[in-house]
Amino acid sequence: MNNIPLISIIIPVYNRVDIISETLDSVLSQSYQNWECIIVDDGSTDNSWDFLSEYIKKDSRFHLYKRPNNRKSGGCGARNFGYLKSKGKYVKWLDSDDIIEKELVEKEVQKLEENRELKFVYCGMTFLEDKNQQRNSGLISLESGTGIQLLNRIGIIREYILPGCCTIRKTVIPFSGLWNEELKINQDGEFLFRVLINCDWIASIDYIGFRYRLENANKITSGYNDSEKVILKLKSWQLIDSQINIRKENDLEDYINGTKNFLYKYHLHLRQYKIITEFHELFWKQIKEEKRKRILVKLLPMMVRRCISAHLKF
Repeated sequence: MNNIPLISIIIPVYNRVDIISETLDSVLSQSYQNWECIIVDDGSTDNSWDFLSEYIKKDSRFHLYKRPNNRKSGGCGARNFGYLKSKGKYVKWLDSDDIIEKELVEKEVQKLEENRELKFVYCGMTFLEDKNQQRNSGLISLESGTGIQLLNRIGIIREYILPGCCTIRKTVIPFSGLWNEELKINQDGEFLFRVLINCDWIASIDYIGFRYRLENANKITSGYNDSEKVILKLKSWQLIDSQINIRKENDLEDYINGTKNFLYKYHLHLRQYKIITEFHELFWKQIKEEKRKRILVKLLPMMVRRCISAHLKF
């Protein structure tokens, strides 16, 4: 076992006593044997801790911790603490309702071991819409390339990947940084962006190895109203935008245009003109290129009022 690399699987948990066993069962059933699974309880108020304390007795490769008080509450604080406890050459983050297929870890580790230049591998995924329905997202078509190329591909086809699809060489994380503990929505998108811009070589495996529950995903943000969710998500995109702006290379055009155009059109469709003007710096190109007078009549007066208000405050 000493010559077989260790992979660390990190799972934050908050009030998931009803569903966490399926996630842990999928880890326990992996064909690849040299793993450690670090479970970090984020202050659950249900019976999750007691359940997990019993479950981990099944296998010594499970390790259970409580998020310490010096880490911010929330999934990102738990993920970061789990990373600091990890010992693996590779790392994979799962949510507490994710399911991975039996051969996923074996296939991803094998791919990384075949080429030391590879920093990141990912698989295709299935969306579980409810107990009886599922649909494949498939695989974003990039057999191999750079992280920048994958981001641009995501911008073009407006698809995305999730952390559970990915295994990351641990040496990347000191360059990308850990999860942003201030974010409450789109933490995974912001984190994976930083990881990918620091990956010179990545690859996909032609395998649908990850199942993502749409039904339970909505529960994560249920503490926010719709307006709060929109603002929190766009703030995460502001952080991504700031990372892009400090880059010397102009190599993310497809990613920038694809994601910003999609977000701009989405908020226009919902007639959320106030949101667009509030984040006008993010959507500046889209606003400048807007040709429809009926839209400009809505946006420009709001932008003028915001500028005047900001000037008066200053």
